[in-house]
Amino acid sequence: MMPASPAPEVPDNHQPPAVDAPRPVYRWYHMLGSAALIAICTAIGFFLLIFPWSPFWEANSFVLQVPTVQDYWSSPYLRGAVSGLGVVNLLFALVDLIRFRRFFEP
Repeated sequence: MMPASPAPEVPDNHQPPAVDAPRPVYRWYHMLGSAALIAICTAIGFFLLIFPWSPFWEANSFVLQVPTVQDYWSSPYLRGAVSGLGVVNLLFALVDLIRFRRFFEP
């Protein structure tokens, strides 16, 4: 018969209770910067979403000078890609607007 082997050492996972980290102090310029970022992302997002489908998109002097670029410029795929960037900007603004609540938490 083999002697009973001792039980393996079990590490003590008991840790002291976690101390809550202090809440960051937000100043007025943090809130102003976040509000400005939301406004800029929203404005750029709406511009990129709407402008490619307006008549001003075709009246570009750079595109009118080079006829080969004009075919690509008037492509609905390019317009959709630019509008997609506008949607991404609007999503960034929405996420930052949701995170804006952090300034008003107790």
